[in-house]
Amino acid sequence: MNERIIRRAREEDIPRIARINAEVFLGDRAHPESAHLWVDSWFNAFPLYQYFVAEAEGAVVGYAGWQVHGGFHRAEPVFELDQIGFPKSEQGKGIGPDLLRTSMRTLVDWVKETNDRVESHVTFVVWAYAFNFNAITAYAREFGEGVQGSRTQFGNRAELMLRCRFPVIRPVRNEP
Repeated sequence: MNERIIRRAREEDIPRIARINAEVFLGDRAHPESAHLWVDSWFNAFPLYQYFVAEAEGAVVGYAGWQVHGGFHRAEPVFELDQIGFPKSEQGKGIGPDLLRTSMRTLVDWVKETNDRVESHVTFVVWAYAFNFNAITAYAREFGEGVQGSRTQFGNRAELMLRCRFPVIRPVRNEP
């Protein structure tokens, strides 16, 4: 069995992330240059947007992109899983759960290092199309609080929000 590494994306990963994006997401299939521009733009928005990759045998085999919501020094930080993607050849190999768990733990550690206002937890959310049962089933395993909301956005497609929270134990802060 080959070893899989989950890590923060680096600039040299952008072309591979873009190729996966173009393969997985319908809007970019006919326009791979659009996928590259999208990924490059979000990569350069760090720390607002943070990419992570799964690597096996030296090759990127999947990625996840997380967006920070509401500022960097919130008492209750929120990250939204904006995208997660794997080529068809890599699907069903357990990469998704590893990528989600490791990236979430890394983001919690990042919050601990950069946010002295966090009080009790970091929240992670993902929106999935209500009719995408495969995605909802997969997300439900990692976003353990289950469905916490719904919306209709970008046309008439209903979306469901799944959520989980990671506790953060910090000393009580003294306000000036």
